[in-house]
Amino acid sequence: MKKTIILILLFAAAAFLAWNVYAGPDSFSKVDKDKNGVITPDEFDSAVRSRFKDYDKNNDGRIDMNEFAAKGQPESVKEFKFMDKNNDGIINADEFYRAAIQRRDQLDFNRDSKISKEEYNSNKALPFLKFYF
Repeated sequence: MKKTIILILLFAAAAFLAWNVYAGPDSFSKVDKDKNGVITPDEFDSAVRSRFKDYDKNNDGRIDMNEFAAKGQPESVKEFKFMDKNNDGIINADEFYRAAIQRRDQLDFNRDSKISKEEYNSNKALPFLKFYF
């Protein structure tokens, strides 16, 4: 019984730490500007466009792997390849935005083009949202 409780507590601690690594501290609240409990399409667009600018360190309108991987996240290579639809080693603003929309649609379980707090907190959202918010 004690082993089960310890395992549950360890799992909960690992989940908490994973959430902070993946999504960052209170990322949902930063994107949900009107504080209504959902990320609307306009809020999503604004966050994604801002994030693209954060990655584009040299302001050339493109993100290369060095700029993208600068965040130090091991999954960045995989997500970079997902974004780079034409496989040219560069992500332009359109590719970044389209990849973000594709990820949003994967997480939008009720298909309302909004991300609720529940959808955001789902295990499926954790690995992806960190790249777009």
